[in-house]
Amino acid sequence: MKHIFYNIAAVLIALVAMTACSPEDFNGADGNIPETSNYQAKVDVNQDENTATFTLLDKNGNEASGVYPIWEINTGSLVKSTVSGFTTGKIVLAGEYSYTLKVGNRNGVSDGTISGTFTINTTRFDFSDYVAKLTAGGTKEWRVYAAKAEHMGCGESLASPTGWWKASPHDKDAEGIYDDRITFAKGSSLSSGDYKYSAGVDGLTFLNNGVTKFGASPGSDWSTAAVGKAGAKSDATYTLGYDAANEMVTITLPANTLFPYIASDKQFDGATTYYLKDLNDKTMTLAWDAGGIWWQLILVNGEDEKAEEQIPVNWCDVNSDLNLGKAFNAEGVGLDQYFAPGWTQSQNYVFEYKDGVYNITAGDATYEQWQAQFKLVGVPVKLEAGEFYDISVEVEANNAFDKLTWKIAKDGNDNQFLKSDTYMQSVIKLKKGKNVITFTKVKTKDSENADQDPTFDKANMIFDLGGNPAGLSLKVSNIIIQKHNPK
Repeated sequence: MKHIFYNIAAVLIALVAMTACSPEDFNGADGNIPETSNYQAKVDVNQDENTATFTLLDKNGNEASGVYPIWEINTGSLVKSTVSGFTTGKIVLAGEYSYTLKVGNRNGVSDGTISGTFTINTTRFDFSDYVAKLTAGGTKEWRVYAAKAEHMGCGESLASPTGWWKASPHDKDAEGIYDDRITFAKGSSLSSGDYKYSAGVDGLTFLNNGVTKFGASPGSDWSTAAVGKAGAKSDATYTLGYDAANEMVTITLPANTLFPYIASDKQFDGATTYYLKDLNDKTMTLAWDAGGIWWQLILVNGEDEKAEEQIPVNWCDVNSDLNLGKAFNAEGVGLDQYFAPGWTQSQNYVFEYKDGVYNITAGDATYEQWQAQFKLVGVPVKLEAGEFYDISVEVEANNAFDKLTWKIAKDGNDNQFLKSDTYMQSVIKLKKGKNVITFTKVKTKDSENADQDPTFDKANMIFDLGGNPAGLSLKVSNIIIQKHNPK
């Protein structure tokens, strides 16, 4: 009986304690979702700073308590915040801007939405230099810079839009991207104008795997006729903006506007803001967020940039002791290869030495850079850090080929190699017949440690035929590496 009495007493005490607790003291949900009719937005615009401050008030004009705002503010790009008293960054362009407000508390978020606008009176950024480069004062045509390394790529952020993958020159020759053209025309104001897209001769637009707006994806990146389909626009109005946080000018295209590469449904469905990472009279580098992944394209106007002129030099004889690479021409140099069409290794190749000539034949077609690597390895070559060198090699091709990669690297470390401003594992165009490839005034460099110039005791010479047609054959001879000897 004693134990029963104690249990009953404990229950009675607990009940009294619960009834004594007021709603204000209880922190759990009570089912009361806020109604937007009980709240209002206060927007204060600082016209001197071109900023706007957003404060959540109750219907009596007092700062709201027990709730929080959910702001979506159009400042040229979409800004979101859940802070009452939130102040935007600098809004550089004059104009009317919009916002929406929902109200949330511990129970959930209001069904209703408050919408409004605010006005910035003065433009505080001069776009004239950008417009001049973008449009040449009228209309200017741009294309994807196929010959440029990293002309396309993707990554984790605006700061690193090629951190995950970067294209080698002509990486997407098989797709409908390199014949596409876009044009920008100067408008009546400095901050907007006309944009046009052309799918080129093939009429195809290049799409990322997973884009669904133009039919089912085949499971990989693909090209399809997109012009005039799914509401796609080839003509639109572009708008220039300025992202103060990243200190970059932006180009915004409206929803459904075609572009040389559609990376996601998000890019097509909504207005997309492209960040101008670089713009000059000849080239333009754009980056954009396609939904959790950033992409980059480099575009060029007109012909490709001219490579730096070769510095005239006095060449030594291939058999001279001044030829530091003379041993590359000798029988017995180590040969190594990685021949992997589709990344599956194959034995259908020839790599042999005879009478001072290296014969390389790729029996099967390959499709990407580094699938057809042929190396002369472990050759004694003394190269000093900080010194300049001239390099030359003769290559005879049975057919024209525009994707040869050639570099001279330190034995044991392919990231350390001879380099100049125009030569860094360069992709070289070969004509049918004899080609003499030369680079002058190059130095040893480390691609992973820019401030550390390495010294070589042994070197490898690497030829990569990745992207070759079946049966491509090269004869390599007359290799020269000499200390820089200008005329």
